[in-house]
Amino acid sequence: MSACPFHYPQYRSVDQGMIDRFIDVFPLAMITSHRDGQFLCSHIPLLRQADGSLFGHVDGNNPQFKGEQHLSAQIVFMGPSAYIPPQAYVSRQLPTWNYLAVHMQANITVLDAPHQNLEILKQTAKRLAKQESDFQVDERDPRVIANLPHILGLVIQPVNSEGRFKLSQDKSSPDSAAALEWLLDDRKNEHAEFLMELINAATKPHSN
Repeated sequence: MSACPFHYPQYRSVDQGMIDRFIDVFPLAMITSHRDGQFLCSHIPLLRQADGSLFGHVDGNNPQFKGEQHLSAQIVFMGPSAYIPPQAYVSRQLPTWNYLAVHMQANITVLDAPHQNLEILKQTAKRLAKQESDFQVDERDPRVIANLPHILGLVIQPVNSEGRFKLSQDKSSPDSAAALEWLLDDRKNEHAEFLMELINAATKPHSN
């Protein structure tokens, strides 16, 4: 499986250091693969290793990975995005949509060995902890013992990676700076907050 690398050159980046930092800040990945004539997609946080590989874990019943040992996938890490209207700019400009993302072609190895997956769980909790007192995986915890047989570990080897960083770089410096400020302010979108509250309420199980 291969992906078309199209994008305007000013928005493309193969700076591996920048790509790595982006993944560290936005680790939630959309993993897409093809199996039995259909595309399958999962949203999984992936964390980087020093050797350039990544790791994560999924529910053992996830049909994208269940019964698989190796697969190829297209992986996308998405950052913030926003509609940039004409009034956001300093000079007279047409509107556009700015966004940040990393696209990756990768080979995935699926692990079902409990000792390997326990280590993945430990490393995941350790890496995502904000402070030392945050939750850490204890292999003696009954909840960990009960859940460990039902997960699959993922080890991802990137084949190629590319940043898609569209931040109005084709505009003047004052305009690109103004567009960035608008994007950052847009993350406090009241409509988005209301929608998330609505979805949360609508998807909660109803109690009898």
